[in-house]
Amino acid sequence: MAKNSFFKHTSNEQQVVEDLTIESIQIHGQDMVYIPRTLVNRDDLFGEDSISKFESGTEIEMYIESVDGFEGDGDFISKFGLEIKDSMSLVVSKKRFEQELAMTRPLEGDLIYFPLTNGLFEIKFVEHENPFYQLGKLYTYKLSCELFQYSQEDIETGWSDIDTVESDNQATAINLTLTANTGTFLVGEPLTSGTWSANVVSWASTTKVLGVHGVVGSITASDTITGADSGATGTMGATQDNTTNIIPNTSTDPFDDSDDIQREADDVFDFTDIDPFSEGGY
Repeated sequence: MAKNSFFKHTSNEQQVVEDLTIESIQIHGQDMVYIPRTLVNRDDLFGEDSISKFESGTEIEMYIESVDGFEGDGDFISKFGLEIKDSMSLVVSKKRFEQELAMTRPLEGDLIYFPLTNGLFEIKFVEHENPFYQLGKLYTYKLSCELFQYSQEDIETGWSDIDTVESDNQATAINLTLTANTGTFLVGEPLTSGTWSANVVSWASTTKVLGVHGVVGSITASDTITGADSGATGTMGATQDNTTNIIPNTSTDPFDDSDDIQREADDVFDFTDIDPFSEGGY
């Protein structure tokens, strides 16, 4: 038997439900900041980008489904020390999301700033069919989020409370001025020289200033350096500026002993990449 033609879901009814949904979120929800992720060097094999950026933030209201507190495993002591596994579920109106952001839907990997706790949460999954087609239409997105783990991403959204996340988790690295170079250094690639090695975090071709971190060895003037991935080369000048924030700052955590462990490991372990079957030839 066909559906009763006298009971149809008209666009007017759908509009009423959508407006009521938006009003409910605006009354009972919280103002959040949606921060889209910008991919810089996507790894097509693993589908990730270790040096992605967050360059903008848009305020939008969301409803917190986790009314009893954060979900997830909470705070606990593991073999790696204290871990915080907070998570939360958020609901945002599809119509309001499309109005405020030039995007068709929220994306996994983007961030949500929660002002009440001054925390950043990463979107892990977006459910777009809950509730399921009320009056024949979808009105909301449900976002499953977990506490964001900072991993050297560039955060410059223009929101001071958000951008401090980067500065709070970083410390001093080195800017090197090159007197000459060929090619373009790639952010994230290993950098080698005759006496030291490091990783590239920034490259300004106009000023020939190369930002590096994770330096192993002694940097000296006039060294010739080579990018392992790009093949770019350069000659070191005499200028070094230790002001760029790019590596984890352990001073903010009084229980962090990673620096001590690294120094001791440098005297014990040799991570030189060699072939153990070549009798030292390779």
